[in-house]
Amino acid sequence: MSVAERQRRVEHGLSAVLQVAGRPVEHHTLHARMERYRVPGVAIAVVDDGEVSWASGYGVMRAGEARAVHATTLFQAASISKAVAAVGVLALAEHGVVDLDADVNGALRSWRLPSSEHTAEQTVTLRHLLSHTAGTTVPGFPGFPHGATVPDAVGVLSGTGGATPAVESFAAPGTVAQYSGGGSTIVQQLVCDVTGRDFAELMHDLVLEPFGMVDSAYDQPLATHRRHRAAVGHDEAGRPVAGDHHVYPELQAAGLWTTAVDLARWVIGVQEIVRGDRSGPVSAATARTMVTSVGLGVFGLGPELGGSGDLARFGHSGANAGYRCNAEGLIEHGQGAVVMTNSDSGVTLCGEVRRAIADEYGWGHVIGTTVEVAVVDPHILERLAGAYRGPFDRPLRIVHSDGELFSPAPYGRRRLLPLGERTFLDEETGATLVVHDGDDGRLDRLAVVVDGAELMSFSPTERS
Repeated sequence: MSVAERQRRVEHGLSAVLQVAGRPVEHHTLHARMERYRVPGVAIAVVDDGEVSWASGYGVMRAGEARAVHATTLFQAASISKAVAAVGVLALAEHGVVDLDADVNGALRSWRLPSSEHTAEQTVTLRHLLSHTAGTTVPGFPGFPHGATVPDAVGVLSGTGGATPAVESFAAPGTVAQYSGGGSTIVQQLVCDVTGRDFAELMHDLVLEPFGMVDSAYDQPLATHRRHRAAVGHDEAGRPVAGDHHVYPELQAAGLWTTAVDLARWVIGVQEIVRGDRSGPVSAATARTMVTSVGLGVFGLGPELGGSGDLARFGHSGANAGYRCNAEGLIEHGQGAVVMTNSDSGVTLCGEVRRAIADEYGWGHVIGTTVEVAVVDPHILERLAGAYRGPFDRPLRIVHSDGELFSPAPYGRRRLLPLGERTFLDEETGATLVVHDGDDGRLDRLAVVVDGAELMSFSPTERS
């Protein structure tokens, strides 16, 4: 089958992440799903047989305008930044510049992680921070609108930057798996303190240049001469983000500007090192460690891990204001894919494109499942209906209608499929919503769980 035909099959083979048992599977075109989710632009790159097999852009860089998205259009990689930068941190470790298993406070100079009862017996290390097992706070960052005063990394870590609280410990290192962008920012500050170098320049030399990522940079704010190549971020309603995009001083956690093709080069580079087909920027043994679970949660040393056996995968997803992206590759084979979107609604589209690519290229199960829907007492469903408030005052509203729960979205409501009285699946994102009650028996919060890890929670503000 030709490359063009395989691309066409992917573009016409999207399906919902969740399928309900007994209902036929419906397939959709990429353009139809972009319209459904109000995603103005998408860039895709597919890796097959160790090279970029095909790459393409779809839609526009800004809603209502004609500038087309290409495979080399710049997007914010968001949290994919963590996995890319991890290669640089591990390169420093191989050269003895940093120690993966030493107390980070022994290397930090500009800021120190506050001591607490949680770190009395086991101190926080780079290995903990890279694998999100350090027990540190602040899961993510909202970014700063253009024109706002943007703090440096120390301001972010100390909580004086105005957007997030100070980063601190909430659990003993190595005892929990809790995603922490705050922890990633500790890594950023540590490598800068130890090397005395600018983080963006360091990552260019250690990762981006060796992997041939010629269009990529930890570039915050985005350089003026590069803005014409950047896709504009959009909210779930399809409206452009004020100033086109937010600024993220948390470079390791969220600061990479890149393209679908460049991220595919990162995927290929890691795969080649693991196979022993190239030398540097890290050894094969270190690369293998990077894509091996630490035994707690779903992360290695930087990348998120999925699949198993011959179809085990490494990669990362990303979610900055106005951007949703995903990059991944098979560990043992030269296959992978990158999907980048310029919309908050792109998370669902990324999942559907990933499924289509995995189906076409034989990756096995990637995301989604067939579910048996439980029968739940309507009174229990009514109890959950109402308004909720999440991180950064992000709102959530649950609606009860005709015996079902829905989470309204600007492009149309999404069903929450009951697996039981306290567990629900978002039919389009595949995320699990878990109900938690307080000691008084009243509804306390709704936790959003993905791949077994709690990403965020929402507290009720009103009942309907």
